[in-house]
Amino acid sequence: MKNACLYTFFVFTTICCKNAIKPAIAAREVKRVRVDSFPVNNLDKLEVKEPNFYLKASKEKNGGICLKYHYHMKGRDTYKECRFQYFDYSNVVFPDTSMGIISGNAFRQSNYYLVRDSILILPLIGMSNFLSIYIINLESQRVLVNDLRTSLSLVWINEKNMDFLITDTPSYIDDTTYLYKVNKYKIEGTELTFVKEYSAHLSINRKDDLEVNYKMARRFFLN
Repeated sequence: MKNACLYTFFVFTTICCKNAIKPAIAAREVKRVRVDSFPVNNLDKLEVKEPNFYLKASKEKNGGICLKYHYHMKGRDTYKECRFQYFDYSNVVFPDTSMGIISGNAFRQSNYYLVRDSILILPLIGMSNFLSIYIINLESQRVLVNDLRTSLSLVWINEKNMDFLITDTPSYIDDTTYLYKVNKYKIEGTELTFVKEYSAHLSINRKDDLEVNYKMARRFFLN
């Protein structure tokens, strides 16, 4: 992902489609596990099929994103449709992979993440191919976070406590090294809370290396 700016996020209400959402890195083996999202053949659409969750997301002509979803929560099945405004930065909206999900000593990649069955983290492709993150409460059909940006190739989330990491635009230390400010956020209930800011030095040649990024993220999640 190219360099990007972290914009201030804000909350606004989605509209229902029918009715008008400096680390010390310890080397560890990275265990690969399967991607948990349904394979995507058309990058202008996203389809997810899980035992208790179905999602189809598509871009509309007016620049909006429409979500159609079905999930099982609190002993009942829920079917809903809603839309939110996308800022139309890219003709291709849905990335192949956008989330690095850390669980124990392993991580997997996905293009979405569902928190407690009702909070959807959905990174989209934004300006200059950086990730633009949207967090949607599927139950209330409200967008909790809009256009939160990161300059790394994945949004890293700790599956144990729902902390996640994003970075601002890095600065050059020298011809070989970037300095990143890494921000940790936590999803508590239906709110997003800033937790802590870290600094990280990454080699320019390895800034998108998944194992390097994984080790950095895991270190910050343990801190």
